[in-house]
Amino acid sequence: MLQRRSEALSACILAAISLLGWAARADDVTNLPRGAPAANARSPASRVAVHAPPEASGTADGIEDNAAIARPPQGPLQHPRPPHPTDEHLDYFTRRYEPAGIPLFGGDSDVGFEFGAVGTLSYFADGVRPYRWNMDLLLAASVKEGPSGAELTQQSFLWQIDAPELFGGGVRLNPEVFYSHTINYGYFGLGNASGGTPPQFTGASPGRYFEWIDSVLQARSVARVAMKGALSAAFAIQYAYVAPTQYAGSRLAQDAAARSPDGSPVIYGTTSLSLPAAAAGFLYDSRDNETFAHSGELSEIGVRFEQGLPLGADVHSAEAGAIVRGFVPLGGPFVAAGRLVANFQFGNVPFYELFQAGPFDQKEMPGGSAGVRGVPVGRYLGPIKIVGNIEARAMLVQFTLLQQKFTIGNNVFFDAGRIWSDYSFHSPLDGRGLGVKYGVGAGVYLLWGQAAMLRIEAAYSPDAVSENPHFPIGLYAEDGTMF
Repeated sequence: MLQRRSEALSACILAAISLLGWAARADDVTNLPRGAPAANARSPASRVAVHAPPEASGTADGIEDNAAIARPPQGPLQHPRPPHPTDEHLDYFTRRYEPAGIPLFGGDSDVGFEFGAVGTLSYFADGVRPYRWNMDLLLAASVKEGPSGAELTQQSFLWQIDAPELFGGGVRLNPEVFYSHTINYGYFGLGNASGGTPPQFTGASPGRYFEWIDSVLQARSVARVAMKGALSAAFAIQYAYVAPTQYAGSRLAQDAAARSPDGSPVIYGTTSLSLPAAAAGFLYDSRDNETFAHSGELSEIGVRFEQGLPLGADVHSAEAGAIVRGFVPLGGPFVAAGRLVANFQFGNVPFYELFQAGPFDQKEMPGGSAGVRGVPVGRYLGPIKIVGNIEARAMLVQFTLLQQKFTIGNNVFFDAGRIWSDYSFHSPLDGRGLGVKYGVGAGVYLLWGQAAMLRIEAAYSPDAVSENPHFPIGLYAEDGTMF
């Protein structure tokens, strides 16, 4: 649901603590029960800060790795794949646990400075990639300057487990439970041409005109079922309870009270709702490595159906979307990575899902750390979204600290996207011209062991002034590559 990562106003602190944090590793455990040999499987993409990415690309984007807070499963890989030269030092056969736990100091420019704790436990055995199973637990809160001074902007909790090979190796399962309470979520109105400057007299509390309060409790599970080669069927079931609260006089409060010419609400989902949903589709995953791909493709296509309860709220929607990700080696450690997202929503869609995309794992788009970096979350809302990302990335330096292996890398990127508020493609809410929103920036990767990737990124976008008028830069501390 509204899965958001906390902001990294202190990237240096996050990197330092990640390096100096405690980690334990039990190698060559001989008293563990033996499992049957399994075919290579892909690692799940967790959104926890110490877990490898899946969009799970991030790598858990829905079924992609980027990240609120948990990433989707990556699905089993059923065909043999030659190892990449940089994978020669990786060990997927020695039976062992790799636990890691660190204080969490990070966040992003949407919710502020985040602090808390995150832990992960991975078990390696039988050649299963990226691990036999992995479990993550995150507890966090964030603080940011508000209208009346520093305030607790977000509290969040996430538990998830990823099992790449079940029932003989043909099924990958990733259940999770997530809770978040955020008091400064952005809402700037519908359309690609929504304004970012509040009117002089709004009736809202100072600084709250473009904000609202979100509370969400979500339970979800995504499953991949191997079909042939790199192709899998994907299924997801989800239950979310969402309780939005409007600030008096805010833009959200105005739109919630407004009516269209035919008498229907301008926006839906402004009261507390239960939202059961189900999704189905296909994934094609030929990446050489889930944590940091050097070559191959991760693509998905699917449909999603959701029904709001109580029925009197008149919330019901369908969604169809596709995400294509590709990776091309450039020589040495350098990789070109690209992603294209196309998402289409139909029906009476809750307003908070109009800035999300992905049938299996909904990510905040077009703005935020999973879409066009630098554009604030909630800045643009609409049922039609197109987002493209291009990156050059590399893992460059490997070293050992406190008997733990670390690798440092970096990336440079360009993101662009656009939304449409209706299927006429001529709505006044979308303005004229191309209307493309963009962000450009760079980041640093820190890989801890084989399956714990951190990234810290900064992105410039003209739209960042909506969130930070005097500092038009988006800052992000996330787990894994974005896709």
